[in-house]
Amino acid sequence: MDKLTNLKLVRRFLFFSLICSSLFLQNVAKSAQINWFVTNKVDSSDRPIPTNDNFFSCSDRIYAMVTVNDLAQKVHSIAIDWIDPSGRQREYTVHKFQHSGHQQWMWAWLTLHPPRRGGALSLINPSFGMLAFVGVWTIKISINNKLLGKEKFEVLC
Repeated sequence: MDKLTNLKLVRRFLFFSLICSSLFLQNVAKSAQINWFVTNKVDSSDRPIPTNDNFFSCSDRIYAMVTVNDLAQKVHSIAIDWIDPSGRQREYTVHKFQHSGHQQWMWAWLTLHPPRRGGALSLINPSFGMLAFVGVWTIKISINNKLLGKEKFEVLC
């Protein structure tokens, strides 16, 4: 090969490398950010807000708040799995959403209900019939069927 052909090949290689690296860097800079927390507090517009407390009462509404940012702009599925202290799945929330490219918030909640016919006894003892709920719970957060992580909290009555 002559020098001119070699120079053209080197230029093409450098150009192709520059394009590939810029696309790679663009994807790295736009990596998804997903955060979550568990709370029993809400703001004035009923949106869950963080708390330092991880202990909740049987009468609390317990929220799992998930914040997503920089996901691909397409339809995604978020799942929140609520596991009680015995390892039994008590709730399973799935929500499909179209990511807009901006920060988005989604939340699910758990409300514990005493057994039926326990009304009078629960007035005397608020934990009546709630022993199965007392202990350390786990929530599992998944997006598009990929487990992102777990969060633990404790219910006390």
